[in-house]
Amino acid sequence: YVYVADHRNHRVQKFTPQGEYVAQFGSYGTGTGQLNHPTDVAVDPDGDVYVCDWANDRVQVYTQDGRYLTGFIGDAEQLSKWHQESVDANPDAVKARRQARSLEATWRLNMPRAVEFDTSRNRLLIADTNRGRLQIYNKLTEY
Repeated sequence: YVYVADHRNHRVQKFTPQGEYVAQFGSYGTGTGQLNHPTDVAVDPDGDVYVCDWANDRVQVYTQDGRYLTGFIGDAEQLSKWHQESVDANPDAVKARRQARSLEATWRLNMPRAVEFDTSRNRLLIADTNRGRLQIYNKLTEY
């Protein structure tokens, strides 16, 4: 399927590869599963759908049929299913956190613009717009 971030309508639309409409999910808001100007969508090999929830400063994860699974990093209030890596110019400087609540404020997302899943390394790459950086998360195999 092809997923499209419908930025102004605060939703994600799902189409067949031939362009036929299948479904949509999301609605305007700040609550669990709600979206506020989504900007990009990525899908991993397991079928999890990642949505950059731009104005809510987070990435949310849904099933292929639009059921909310989890959200992470933006509010730093919940457990994360992700292992965050922060790499700077010094390749020896790698930091990791296993819980979103333990993230330093500067590690949190600030208006994420784009998301891509790197299948070769089983990780999610997020363009963190207002912080001018690329954030990388390794997907854990067990939740």
